[in-house]
Amino acid sequence: MKRIVTFIVALALCGGVYAQDFGFGLRLGGNFSQIDGDMASGYNKIGYHIGIFTSYPFGSVSSANLELSYSSKGARNTEIQQVTVLDYVEISLLYGIKLTEKIEILAGIQPSVLTNLSVTEGGVDKGEIFDYKKLDIPVAIGLRLYLNPHIAIEGRLSYSLPSISKIGNAKGLLGNYYGQFNNVLSGSLIYKL
Repeated sequence: MKRIVTFIVALALCGGVYAQDFGFGLRLGGNFSQIDGDMASGYNKIGYHIGIFTSYPFGSVSSANLELSYSSKGARNTEIQQVTVLDYVEISLLYGIKLTEKIEILAGIQPSVLTNLSVTEGGVDKGEIFDYKKLDIPVAIGLRLYLNPHIAIEGRLSYSLPSISKIGNAKGLLGNYYGQFNNVLSGSLIYKL
C-alpha cells in the first residue's frame, strides 16, 4: 500500500514537468460505500481514495480525463457485525464537460482490480466464503467545483456494471442478472499542478 501511494505521488509530481496541454494533479478523499445485494443497506462503510490524474482539453468546454487511484470500498452490516473491505487499484476514463467556468460534469468508466479482500463477522475472518471477482467495471458520474485554478472539490457516484459476486439478490443496472454490486459515493479534494 505504501509503495502504491508513493508511486502515485511521484508520478504526479514528475508529470507536470514536461506537459504543455495536459493538466496533471492529485485526488484525495473519502468513500461512503455499500454493496447492493448483500442484505444490508446504507452507505455505512467509510473508506478512502488517493490518486493522480491527467486531463487533456478539447477546446474550452470539454476534456478527456485519465486517473490512477487506490480506493477502499466495501460494506458494514451492524446487525450481524460484518465488515467487508474491498481495496482496488482503479483506472478511471472520464469525459468532462464544463457547464460554467467553475463547474464541470464528469462521466465514464472505472475499471478496477481487487488488491485486498477482508470479510469479518464478529471479528472472525469469513473472506474465503465470498467469491468476489478480481475485476470490477463501475460506471461513474461526478460534479467538480473549481474553487480556483488549482483547487477543486468533487462529488462522484460509481456503480458496478457487472456483478462483483454472483452471491446476492440485487439486480444490476443492465437488468439482466442478479448478484452483488459496489455502490460508492465519494467526495474528493483535487489539486491541479
